[in-house]
Amino acid sequence: MTLFIWSSCTKAEKNVTEQPTNELLTTVQLKAVNTQDPTDTPSAKWVSIPGGSLDTSNAVLYLKNSAVYDLSVIFLDESKTPASDITADIRARGNYHLVCFGISGALSLGIVPTDHDTNSPSLPIGLRNRVTTNLIGTGNLEVTLHHQPNVKNGDCAPGSIDADVNFRVHVD
Repeated sequence: MTLFIWSSCTKAEKNVTEQPTNELLTTVQLKAVNTQDPTDTPSAKWVSIPGGSLDTSNAVLYLKNSAVYDLSVIFLDESKTPASDITADIRARGNYHLVCFGISGALSLGIVPTDHDTNSPSLPIGLRNRVTTNLIGTGNLEVTLHHQPNVKNGDCAPGSIDADVNFRVHVD
């Protein structure tokens, strides 16, 4: 008599997609170009090196009134040498990121993102923007980079925050 013992081991398979982690960012730069005057190129830079110091001395952006600017947001990791530009990585993973802007004080700006991800429907990323100045004034521009894997919906609320910095803005 032959005895066959047949057994099957079934293991539930998990389809795990590794999610990108939060970015290590030390520096946020704003670079603007006036669409009517390409020689008008204001910029601002906010720096915080871990274990080092916070430098907001250049975190001031000077814009002209009644102007339209193309504004780029640039993210860097300057904690190592040479510094690493993280912006291209954020752009490549745009489906997981959203740059949001908060305006406070006596400041009237219109900010419209001009870059979009590959989600369906396409959602803004916010690394490139069209900024319109509406009134003379001074205030703060808060720039936050939101990390939103699998929860990005065009709103700033979901996910975690990679960067949250404030720039002083003067519109003259």
